[in-house]
Amino acid sequence: MTEEMKSVWLLGARGVSAVVFGALTLLWPQLTVLALAWVFGAYALVDGAMLIATAWRHRHERRPAAACAAAGALGVVAGPVTALWPGLTALALVVMAGAWAIVTGCLELWVATRMRHARWLRASAVVSVAAGVLLWLRPDAGAVAIALVLGVYALIAGGLWLIAAWREYRTLAEHGSRSWTRPASGARVAH
Repeated sequence: MTEEMKSVWLLGARGVSAVVFGALTLLWPQLTVLALAWVFGAYALVDGAMLIATAWRHRHERRPAAACAAAGALGVVAGPVTALWPGLTALALVVMAGAWAIVTGCLELWVATRMRHARWLRASAVVSVAAGVLLWLRPDAGAVAIALVLGVYALIAGGLWLIAAWREYRTLAEHGSRSWTRPASGARVAH
Protein backbone atom coordinates (compact mmCIF):
# COMPACT_ATOMS: atom_id res chain seq x y z
CA MET A 1 0.00 0.00 0.00
CA THR A 2 1.43 3.39 -1.00
CA GLU A 3 1.89 6.29 1.41
CA GLU A 4 -0.87 8.19 -0.40
CA MET A 5 -3.28 5.29 0.01
CA LYS A 6 -2.43 5.03 3.72
CA SER A 7 -3.27 8.72 4.07
CA VAL A 8 -6.61 8.12 2.37
CA TRP A 9 -7.40 5.35 4.85
CA LEU A 10 -6.39 7.58 7.78
CA LEU A 11 -8.72 10.31 6.51
CA GLY A 12 -11.48 7.74 6.11
CA ALA A 13 -10.91 6.39 9.63
CA ARG A 14 -11.03 9.94 10.96
CA GLY A 15 -14.34 10.44 9.17
CA VAL A 16 -15.78 7.22 10.57
CA SER A 17 -14.76 8.12 14.13
CA ALA A 18 -16.37 11.55 13.76
CA VAL A 19 -19.61 10.07 12.40
CA VAL A 20 -19.74 7.53 15.24
CA PHE A 21 -19.12 10.27 17.83
CA GLY A 22 -21.75 12.50 16.22
CA ALA A 23 -24.33 9.73 16.04
CA LEU A 24 -23.78 8.69 19.66
CA THR A 25 -23.99 12.28 20.82
CA LEU A 26 -27.20 12.95 18.88
CA LEU A 27 -28.81 9.65 19.91
CA TRP A 28 -28.31 10.45 23.60
CA PRO A 29 -28.26 14.26 23.91
CA GLN A 30 -29.39 13.98 27.52
CA LEU A 31 -25.96 12.68 28.47
CA THR A 32 -24.64 14.15 31.64
CA VAL A 33 -21.66 16.46 31.45
CA LEU A 34 -19.59 13.58 32.84
CA ALA A 35 -20.49 11.21 30.00
CA LEU A 36 -20.21 13.96 27.40
CA ALA A 37 -16.72 14.81 28.68
CA TRP A 38 -15.67 11.17 28.35
CA VAL A 39 -17.10 10.78 24.87
CA PHE A 40 -15.59 14.07 23.70
CA GLY A 41 -12.25 13.17 25.33
CA ALA A 42 -12.11 9.82 23.55
CA TYR A 43 -13.02 11.41 20.21
CA ALA A 44 -10.47 14.24 20.54
CA LEU A 45 -7.74 11.74 21.46
CA VAL A 46 -8.47 9.44 18.48
CA ASP A 47 -8.79 12.38 16.10
CA GLY A 48 -5.52 13.85 17.39
CA ALA A 49 -3.70 10.55 16.98
CA MET A 50 -4.92 10.27 13.38
CA LEU A 51 -3.78 13.81 12.62
CA ILE A 52 -0.33 13.09 14.08
CA ALA A 53 -0.12 9.92 11.97
CA THR A 54 -1.04 11.96 8.88
CA ALA A 55 1.62 14.54 9.76
CA TRP A 56 4.20 11.79 10.17
CA ARG A 57 3.33 10.30 6.79
CA HIS A 58 3.79 13.70 5.15
CA ARG A 59 6.73 14.94 7.22
CA HIS A 60 8.66 15.76 4.03
CA GLU A 61 6.16 18.58 3.46
CA ARG A 62 7.11 20.61 6.49
CA ARG A 63 4.44 23.29 6.82
CA PRO A 64 1.33 21.17 6.20
CA ALA A 65 2.80 18.39 8.34
CA ALA A 66 3.54 20.85 11.14
CA ALA A 67 -0.04 22.17 11.04
CA CYS A 68 -1.43 18.61 11.11
CA ALA A 69 0.89 17.75 13.98
CA ALA A 70 -0.13 20.87 15.92
CA ALA A 71 -3.84 20.10 15.47
CA GLY A 72 -3.17 16.48 16.43
CA ALA A 73 -1.20 17.46 19.52
CA LEU A 74 -4.07 19.69 20.61
CA GLY A 75 -6.46 16.72 20.34
CA VAL A 76 -4.05 14.37 22.12
CA VAL A 77 -3.82 16.86 25.00
CA ALA A 78 -7.48 17.97 25.07
CA GLY A 79 -8.79 14.39 24.99
CA PRO A 80 -7.10 13.03 28.12
CA VAL A 81 -7.48 16.33 30.02
CA THR A 82 -11.22 16.24 29.39
CA ALA A 83 -11.50 12.52 30.20
CA LEU A 84 -9.29 12.65 33.31
CA TRP A 85 -11.22 15.56 34.81
CA PRO A 86 -14.76 14.64 33.79
CA GLY A 87 -16.15 16.59 36.70
CA LEU A 88 -15.46 19.78 34.79
CA THR A 89 -18.39 22.11 34.64
CA ALA A 90 -20.31 22.48 31.43
CA LEU A 91 -18.69 25.89 30.99
CA ALA A 92 -15.16 24.42 31.13
CA LEU A 93 -16.17 21.71 28.66
CA VAL A 94 -17.61 24.31 26.30
CA VAL A 95 -14.46 26.42 26.49
CA MET A 96 -12.20 23.41 25.84
CA ALA A 97 -14.35 21.95 23.05
CA GLY A 98 -14.78 25.37 21.45
CA ALA A 99 -11.05 26.12 21.52
CA TRP A 100 -10.27 22.68 20.11
CA ALA A 101 -12.79 23.12 17.27
CA ILE A 102 -11.61 26.62 16.34
CA VAL A 103 -7.87 25.93 16.45
CA THR A 104 -8.18 22.57 14.71
CA GLY A 105 -10.44 24.10 12.05
CA CYS A 106 -8.01 26.94 11.36
CA LEU A 107 -5.07 24.56 11.06
CA GLU A 108 -7.05 22.19 8.83
CA LEU A 109 -8.07 25.11 6.62
CA TRP A 110 -4.42 26.00 6.15
CA VAL A 111 -3.49 22.39 5.35
CA ALA A 112 -6.42 22.05 2.93
CA THR A 113 -4.98 24.81 0.75
CA ARG A 114 -2.21 22.36 -0.21
CA MET A 115 -4.33 19.27 -0.96
CA ARG A 116 -6.27 17.92 -3.89
CA HIS A 117 -10.03 17.73 -3.42
CA ALA A 118 -9.56 20.40 -0.81
CA ARG A 119 -13.08 21.82 -1.07
CA TRP A 120 -14.38 19.04 1.19
CA LEU A 121 -11.60 19.58 3.69
CA ARG A 122 -12.04 23.34 3.57
CA ALA A 123 -15.74 22.87 4.22
CA SER A 124 -15.03 20.63 7.23
CA ALA A 125 -12.57 23.23 8.57
CA VAL A 126 -15.23 25.94 8.28
CA VAL A 127 -17.74 23.67 10.03
CA SER A 128 -15.21 23.10 12.82
CA VAL A 129 -14.63 26.82 13.35
CA ALA A 130 -18.38 27.51 13.21
CA ALA A 131 -19.06 24.83 15.84
CA GLY A 132 -16.39 26.33 18.10
CA VAL A 133 -17.84 29.81 17.71
CA LEU A 134 -21.37 28.51 18.42
CA LEU A 135 -20.13 26.84 21.58
CA TRP A 136 -18.41 30.04 22.71
CA LEU A 137 -21.39 32.25 21.91
CA ARG A 138 -23.68 30.30 24.23
CA PRO A 139 -21.53 28.66 26.92
CA ASP A 140 -24.52 28.65 29.27
CA ALA A 141 -26.67 26.55 26.96
CA GLY A 142 -26.34 23.34 28.96
CA ALA A 143 -25.19 19.80 28.31
CA VAL A 144 -27.96 18.91 25.84
CA ALA A 145 -27.25 21.95 23.68
CA ILE A 146 -23.51 21.24 23.81
CA ALA A 147 -24.18 17.64 22.79
CA LEU A 148 -26.35 18.75 19.87
CA VAL A 149 -23.78 21.24 18.55
CA LEU A 150 -20.91 18.76 18.90
CA GLY A 151 -22.99 15.95 17.40
CA VAL A 152 -24.08 17.92 14.35
CA TYR A 153 -20.54 19.21 13.86
CA ALA A 154 -19.07 15.71 14.05
CA LEU A 155 -21.62 14.26 11.60
CA ILE A 156 -21.06 17.03 9.05
CA ALA A 157 -17.26 17.09 9.39
CA GLY A 158 -17.04 13.29 9.40
CA GLY A 159 -19.21 13.08 6.31
CA LEU A 160 -17.02 15.64 4.54
CA TRP A 161 -13.86 13.73 5.52
CA LEU A 162 -15.39 10.52 4.18
CA ILE A 163 -16.26 12.26 0.89
CA ALA A 164 -12.71 13.63 0.63
CA ALA A 165 -11.25 10.19 1.37
CA TRP A 166 -13.51 8.55 -1.21
CA ARG A 167 -12.63 11.14 -3.88
CA GLU A 168 -8.92 10.79 -3.18
CA TYR A 169 -9.22 6.99 -3.22
CA ARG A 170 -10.96 7.12 -6.61
CA THR A 171 -8.32 9.47 -7.97
CA LEU A 172 -5.50 7.23 -6.78
CA ALA A 173 -7.22 4.12 -8.11
CA GLU A 174 -7.89 5.70 -11.53
CA HIS A 175 -4.62 7.54 -12.07
CA GLY A 176 -2.17 5.64 -9.95
CA SER A 177 -0.46 6.95 -6.86
CA ARG A 178 0.42 10.66 -6.82
CA SER A 179 1.45 13.03 -4.08
CA TRP A 180 -1.31 14.55 -1.97
CA THR A 181 -0.06 18.07 -2.65
CA ARG A 182 -0.13 20.23 -5.69
CA PRO A 183 2.90 20.38 -7.96
CA ALA A 184 5.66 22.78 -6.90
CA SER A 185 4.60 25.27 -9.57
CA GLY A 186 1.33 25.79 -7.71
CA ALA A 187 -0.72 24.55 -10.64
CA ARG A 188 -3.66 22.37 -9.84
CA VAL A 189 -3.55 18.68 -10.72
CA ALA A 190 -6.10 18.00 -13.45
CA HIS A 191 -8.74 15.40 -12.64
